[in-house]
Amino acid sequence: GGRGFQYCLKLSALSKRCTCLCYKPSSLPSPTPVEICSYKKGGATRIGAEIAKNLADENVKITIHYNRSSTKAKALKKVLEKKGSKVFLAKGNLTKTKDLKKIIYFAKKNMKRIDCLINNASLFENDNVNNFTNKSWENHLNTNLRAPAFLSKEFAKLISKKSDGCIINIIDQRIFKPTPHFFSYTLSKIGLQTLTKLTAMGLAPNIRVNGIAPGPTLKNIRQSKKNFKKQYLSTLLKKQVDTEEICSAVKFFIENKSITGQIIAIDSGQSLNWKTTDIVEIKE
Repeated sequence: GGRGFQYCLKLSALSKRCTCLCYKPSSLPSPTPVEICSYKKGGATRIGAEIAKNLADENVKITIHYNRSSTKAKALKKVLEKKGSKVFLAKGNLTKTKDLKKIIYFAKKNMKRIDCLINNASLFENDNVNNFTNKSWENHLNTNLRAPAFLSKEFAKLISKKSDGCIINIIDQRIFKPTPHFFSYTLSKIGLQTLTKLTAMGLAPNIRVNGIAPGPTLKNIRQSKKNFKKQYLSTLLKKQVDTEEICSAVKFFIENKSITGQIIAIDSGQSLNWKTTDIVEIKE
């Protein structure tokens, strides 16, 4: 009851992947749950978890999904409950279609209504065109593209034609400036970029679909602090992306009812870096 948004948060502890949610108080007359999926490596401290901690309050209901380990899910649950959120736990494997359906319907059963889905899933492992394997390909495509697609489909089934639904996909700035590194990951995220456009077309007019493409926000598991600092200082704005700014974009997409099919890069200008050797070292 009461005004504001209710959210479904999904946390996967498999292989240290985790998921988190975000919340935005609003003046809407009815509560609106959100499903958030995130698999950023590093436990419950990545982007999704930061969104959850930042936005959770007494108006938020959250469903946390986990797979093999419940440790991080339970830890995040405690944090969110201290902020007043009502939290539910659901076990499942995102690579299985039946579990994808179960997550959405578990959230529907416990929260009574779901109006916003945030796909923040991201397996991020390095490979290239010369060494990628069937396993690395399938793992990235299943987690980063197939799961959001199926979750979006199941979510859409629960949204009535008179409702105002919202899907937000968390992507990556490298879709605007691809490199041969992280081959399977990049292809999966470019696929998610296209999925954002196609679902915006196919689910209109009662469901809006948009995306956020973050840049250097948190150090990944392979980086040293020195390398991460060098990375964000090389962006146009020479600064690390603050998770608060990603939360702000999520709120914007939830609140603005006239935007669909759009992707915003929140990357300190990383995708616009132009000082490459073919530009700065060659006279034309």
